[in-house]
Amino acid sequence: MTLSASLTDVTNLNVRQDELLKQALRCAEHELYRAAHVMAWAAYVDCLQQKLASDGLVKLRKLRTKWIFSHLNDLVEKFTEFALLEASRDLRLLSKADFKALSGDLSRRNECAHPSDYLPGLNETLGYVSGLVQRIRNLSAKGY
Repeated sequence: MTLSASLTDVTNLNVRQDELLKQALRCAEHELYRAAHVMAWAAYVDCLQQKLASDGLVKLRKLRTKWIFSHLNDLVEKFTEFALLEASRDLRLLSKADFKALSGDLSRRNECAHPSDYLPGLNETLGYVSGLVQRIRNLSAKGY
């Protein structure tokens, strides 16, 4: 099965997530591997944010009582993606193993989004994108 074909198997993608993943694949096709990492990570984070917001952010507000935000856009502007990963772990939306792996994925994304010596090739990129597609599939299937 190809990575493109596996995208069609992912259900519950919103338009933005679908477009971001398609952009990641287009970037990889044009050998823009760092950009592909950034696009794939953006799709995962959008999925995570939507999952956190699926209850109106009630559980997140209860967990992080000192966090002040009025809506999802406000939350995204004020708090880092790492903080959202930590909160998702604490809400048991992510397991400890998922959190650890996603922290590594975020670090890899940061290497690609900012000047660094990391120059991924096709295989690293396809592995990264494929891994995040699987994580999106798993997250979408979880109850919250």
